[in-house]
Amino acid sequence: MSLDAPEQAAVTVAHHIPRRYVALGLIVVVIALLGALLVLRQVTGQTNTPAVETFNPAPASIMAALAHIPATTTDAVGATPVAAAGPITPLTATGNPAIWLDSNADGAALPVVFFYGAEFAPYAAAERWPVIVALSRFGTFGGVGLMQSSDSLAFADTPTFTFWHTTYTSKWINLQTVERYSALNPTGAQYTALQTPTARQAAAVSTYDATGATFPLLDIANRYVLAGSGFSPAVLAMLSQSQIVSDLAIPTSPITQAIVASANEITATICAVDGQRPGPVCHARGVTAARAKLRITPSR
Repeated sequence: MSLDAPEQAAVTVAHHIPRRYVALGLIVVVIALLGALLVLRQVTGQTNTPAVETFNPAPASIMAALAHIPATTTDAVGATPVAAAGPITPLTATGNPAIWLDSNADGAALPVVFFYGAEFAPYAAAERWPVIVALSRFGTFGGVGLMQSSDSLAFADTPTFTFWHTTYTSKWINLQTVERYSALNPTGAQYTALQTPTARQAAAVSTYDATGATFPLLDIANRYVLAGSGFSPAVLAMLSQSQIVSDLAIPTSPITQAIVASANEITATICAVDGQRPGPVCHARGVTAARAKLRITPSR
């Protein structure tokens, strides 16, 4: 059977193509197919796998600055109300006589300070600042991370920290923290769950927050509670953690007054449940001013 002219030309050309070029062409095709499969697998993984939060540790310089605010500053601020801070949620006495105690690594029963937060929440973002300042007076933090609140809520991108990987050592108190949700929102509808409270922690949340969705909740040994933030996140707007820290030595700064006054109040409530220890902290002028403002009886 004879071939048509176009078919004959194709056969003729094929006969003149060196075999090594044919083999090379096949290799290129195989590599292209493998590459396409790899890209498809990566795209599929990005679609079905939630985003993973990257832990960004807080620099030691920032943590040291929060732990060593000059006494002249903390005393000068005292419990001064901050007009620029906006609505303030007060620390209040629960009226519950039962004190929440838990054992530390050495087996000593210590008063529990419980922080229930969410990384996306702007009010939790604001409250972590005075919590770190106050608790640094009683012990030492480790594993604190830098964080910002959600960029899609009010007070977007409030500079803050996260307690997700935090450790804390103290001879006076037992710190327990739960970061319930991440600041990540990969589905567009729900923030990524991080930590689940224990039964005892969940009981504190249900007791002092009927909705179970107030972030933050700060429980001082079942005796004092703060549901919300001691000052408005607006005070921290458009600033970095480093910029905020650099302001904390200035007693007249609204940032310093908001953070330090709140920290003094938290300190006063902790002193009220741990037997006024350590003495230099609990009897400092700024803390006694906060104690007077909150009408706290200095007894356990």
